[in-house]
Amino acid sequence: MISSELLADLLSPAAPGGQESGAQARLQALVDAVPVAWMEFRLQSDHLVLVAANAAARRMPGLGAVRQPGAGASEVFDQLADTPLMDQLLGVARIGAPLDCRQVVREPGRRLLAWDISARRVTDDGIVVTVRDVSEVESLRSALAASERALEDLRRELREQTDVFNTMESLARAGHWRRIEDPGETVLLWSPGLCQIAGFEQQEWVDPERAVSGILPEDRHVFERVRERGKGLDVEYRWRRPDGEVRWMRSRVQRTLPRDGVQVVMGVVQDVTEEHRAAEQLREQLLFIQRIASRIPGFIYEYRLHSNGETSVQYISDAVREFMGVEPDEVTADHGVLVRRVVPQDLPQVQRSAITSVRKLVPWQCEYRVRMPDGSIRWHMTNAIPHRESDGSVVSHGFTMDITDRKRAEQEIERLAFYDALTGLPNRRLLLDRLQRSLATCQRSKNLGALLFIDLDNFKDLNDTLGHDMGDQLLAQVAARLVGSVREADTVARFGGDEFVVMLEALAPQLPEAASQAETVAEKLLASLNQPFELDGAQHYSTPSIGITLFGDERLTVDELLKRADLAMYQAKAAGRNTQRFFDPDMQAAVNARSNLEADLRQGLARGELLVHYQPVVDHHARLLGAEALVRWRHPQRGMISPADFIPLAEQTGLILPLGQYVLQTACRQLQRWSQHPSTAHLSLSVNVSARQFRQSGFVAQVLQTLREQQAEPGKLKLELTESLLLGDIEDTIARMEQLKSEGVGFALDDFGTGYSSLSYLKRLPLDQVKIDQSFVRDVLTDPNDAAIVRTILALAKSLDLEVVAEGVETTGQLSFLRLHGCEGFQGYLFGRPGPAGDIDALLHPAS
Repeated sequence: MISSELLADLLSPAAPGGQESGAQARLQALVDAVPVAWMEFRLQSDHLVLVAANAAARRMPGLGAVRQPGAGASEVFDQLADTPLMDQLLGVARIGAPLDCRQVVREPGRRLLAWDISARRVTDDGIVVTVRDVSEVESLRSALAASERALEDLRRELREQTDVFNTMESLARAGHWRRIEDPGETVLLWSPGLCQIAGFEQQEWVDPERAVSGILPEDRHVFERVRERGKGLDVEYRWRRPDGEVRWMRSRVQRTLPRDGVQVVMGVVQDVTEEHRAAEQLREQLLFIQRIASRIPGFIYEYRLHSNGETSVQYISDAVREFMGVEPDEVTADHGVLVRRVVPQDLPQVQRSAITSVRKLVPWQCEYRVRMPDGSIRWHMTNAIPHRESDGSVVSHGFTMDITDRKRAEQEIERLAFYDALTGLPNRRLLLDRLQRSLATCQRSKNLGALLFIDLDNFKDLNDTLGHDMGDQLLAQVAARLVGSVREADTVARFGGDEFVVMLEALAPQLPEAASQAETVAEKLLASLNQPFELDGAQHYSTPSIGITLFGDERLTVDELLKRADLAMYQAKAAGRNTQRFFDPDMQAAVNARSNLEADLRQGLARGELLVHYQPVVDHHARLLGAEALVRWRHPQRGMISPADFIPLAEQTGLILPLGQYVLQTACRQLQRWSQHPSTAHLSLSVNVSARQFRQSGFVAQVLQTLREQQAEPGKLKLELTESLLLGDIEDTIARMEQLKSEGVGFALDDFGTGYSSLSYLKRLPLDQVKIDQSFVRDVLTDPNDAAIVRTILALAKSLDLEVVAEGVETTGQLSFLRLHGCEGFQGYLFGRPGPAGDIDALLHPAS
């Protein structure tokens, strides 16, 4: 049975003796290091009366009466006196039913009180109550100051206890005896103190037989062995006093050198009964502490940094088994098992803060994640108070608790504060924060960004006719489509109501390119939102109006940017809705021109305005080997349009697919015509294939089908690929090339040297030819770097057994240089400009 007297013994100084001083200090430190209020109450006349409390209870706000022994439970828990808690605590004391509950008090003008209270009956009329404050933690500075004061109080208490123990040792009950031996007789003398502890009447002369008469028979052999030695180690034995009481004695014997034939043997005897009782009580108290530690929500430990730099955990409570998934004896044998449980990303912070605490002797508090044996991640918080021992070592008494629930609550609070509840998107507050950060990033990186303000057309009509539930469904689906239409690094936010904002970052640093990128995203969003929505099994159509403004090229505030995007959105509505508009009129004009060009290109493909011209390719003797098919556009109003203007547009809009197929069909038809005449049957034809065209599903089958339909020989067709293909799925690229290669189709790598070719990939590609880009050929006679590059390409091609065609040859000097270094294929204005197929025939049959 655990009584209030036992608790008082636990929290008060120990009995006399040197050995328990350190142990009692250690116990006191362990109890006071527990950051959970701990109190014992006794049931008296249907009232719970406070018996004792630990330091945490005395420091805990809201437990003022805990400093008054004998205070009632309603005084200790004065703020909870009108709650069922008092009856619940009485129930614990009366019937022994354990209590675990949370008490929350909110009153205007007073700080929130939130406690987790646990109560257990430990005696017939006594209970132990623990209280854990789960209200918001004070600021770090306040916590540090409070911990420092607590540490100073602990040190003062330790000094006071040391003085008490020193005084108690001076008053220890002890006595001495002397045995004087000479040839004539032996005299045994006892001191009064020895007589007193032995229970004899005070006497100076004691009979030798009576001097050992009180030693218990089972301890007599221990005493005799030391007496025969005459001197030696301490010996302890039990002594039965004449009144029947058994006491523990400690004796030490010393024999002096004989003098004048007289031998003197002396001994000191101390009554150490209280030490033995204290030791037994200490063992009981340790068990008591262990029982307490097993019930609190966490585990306590004692960590020691020895003066030689070694570290150890000398004590850890059994709760570590539940909280960390390791056995206590594993930790005391190697505390690295705890370190290995910490998530690697958090370990450096834990180690740095722990080292700082030990070095500066300041309280330590740290939050970190641990990985449990089942793979789950939990959040822990450790508090510890370090102090330096007399031997130079530093001892930290700490407490670790699980704060996973608190962390999850904080994350939920953050989600509610920064994210829209309906769509899960960032809300207006988070968008403004990210936009402010993005503005600062643009100033540093010089890249531009874009803000797209999106408003759903006629959303109010949907709410009014179908109800707000339908409106909410539409908003959620719109949010999902917006997120799926942009990059992961971009931000999609719900600005409010039916308004959404998309923030694009890291766009091109030049305004035209950035505007084109923003317009592409806007068109993608328009296309996505124009698809029907499924609302309760029925299809519904909703269109957006999008306003676009770029940022990063001038210093603007967040509000100014939003106003610009909002104004552009209203311009989109004024333009008929379901469209996008830029805030900048010049930029909008450029976008409009680009849109008009795209529309004209679509119509031009349908009306047959696109033409295929052919530029001759010759050998080093100027003999015609074949030609490259090049697409041209003759616009009915604008005349010839440069491929540099419409090819990139076709790539961005996807028109490159029908355009590429048109060129391929025309080229294969021309090959078939050439095959009908002996003078042109040997000519080959190169066709440029874009990466987007090459990677479309069914490309291989499409090429082979075109060859069959046009009855063209596959061996005369050469597909020119760009190095951008090597940045994609290289294995898929090789597989497609090998399928066509097996049918006789050849391959050339166009614009070689301007991309990012990997030589390891280059040697795996089934190529027949590489083409030196005209940018290197142009200055080959004036720029040593270009000359070196051309020579390197020629040498590399020769080593890989590849043909080489130099593009852009315009002068005989360029031709001579290329021929001198082994080039055997040439293409450029020196031999002919791109033109109709008839121009090729004219080269073979010049007019006489």
